[in-house]
Amino acid sequence: MITIDKISQQLAQKNSKKTIANKASILIPIIEINGQLQLLFQIRSQTLKWQPGDICFPGGRVELIDRSPEQTAIRETYEELGIPEQNIFILGQLPKFLATLGLIIYPFVAQISSLDTLKLNTKEVDKIFTVPIDWFINNSPKQTTMAVGHKPASNFPFDLIPNRSLDWQKRSEHKVFYYNYNEYIIWGLTAQITLNFIKAISNISDPIN
Repeated sequence: MITIDKISQQLAQKNSKKTIANKASILIPIIEINGQLQLLFQIRSQTLKWQPGDICFPGGRVELIDRSPEQTAIRETYEELGIPEQNIFILGQLPKFLATLGLIIYPFVAQISSLDTLKLNTKEVDKIFTVPIDWFINNSPKQTTMAVGHKPASNFPFDLIPNRSLDWQKRSEHKVFYYNYNEYIIWGLTAQITLNFIKAISNISDPIN
């Protein structure tokens, strides 16, 4: 028999799981090379099902084992790049924001003291490269838009939905930023986070929400 207590318990469990599932952390790694501060990016493995070959920062979903979103960013960096926690120095956190697909992103900025232990997890990462921070300060990203739509299935019950015709679709447009650095195209969420970081350290107003 269903009771109020059982309903409360089930809702609490569902909300707890959903909160974890909808949170992700990323690390913006800064490394000094020849006296110049650079951002470190990674290229996703071509064998991945989700966005293979895309450029990104290390990161991933917050898991129950993580003490905090910051710990998630550190753990993911070690799992993907082999950089241990003792070589990762958190400098601060950018404002969290809601990504297009409803994921809450927690971006952390960190100095990487050494790449001596660098060991790519080839199941997730093909290669890494760095870009001078000054380059981003001096080069604004290009901007375009992407339409996100909801297209009903062929068996959608339009006859049961009031005021909906067979050709009904719901669409919205979102800004998409991208940088072209040498042969690399840094775009989408990674470009957005990079731009937010550059704005934060350059006292430029209106970071992206």
